[in-house]
Amino acid sequence: MRSMRAFTSIEMIVVLGMVVVIYCLLGPSFNPSRQAIVEQEFWHGMRQEWRAAQVAAQVHHQTTVIDYHPASQQIEFDRTGKITRLAIPSTLKVDRFGRFVIDDSGYTAPQTMRFTSRREHCFYLMKIQLAWGGYRLEKLSD
Repeated sequence: MRSMRAFTSIEMIVVLGMVVVIYCLLGPSFNPSRQAIVEQEFWHGMRQEWRAAQVAAQVHHQTTVIDYHPASQQIEFDRTGKITRLAIPSTLKVDRFGRFVIDDSGYTAPQTMRFTSRREHCFYLMKIQLAWGGYRLEKLSD
């Protein structure tokens, strides 16, 4: 009978050790990419929640209160009891964010919110437009 060759425990440990070393060396190089994706997901989520608030105002005549909670690092959208929270990524710092309301007609007072990106070394101005309830995001370098 022929004996079948297989990995021994020591060979398996050596291979796993090599995989861990390679991961430790290459892992940090993927971190900026992950951070960029998380920031993009945040801005995408903000746009979606904002549009949902506009639809709630225009179609269902619901008021939406939008507020920032520094302790939990979240932005809260409260549409007449239906609360949605949006987590702010660790790479973004909120410099200025005041509580504001999109009323049941879709109106909101003009304001400017400010975020600083630690990843890109820039800041974002979220300019809320008068009357029609939209916002514009401007990226400015330090």
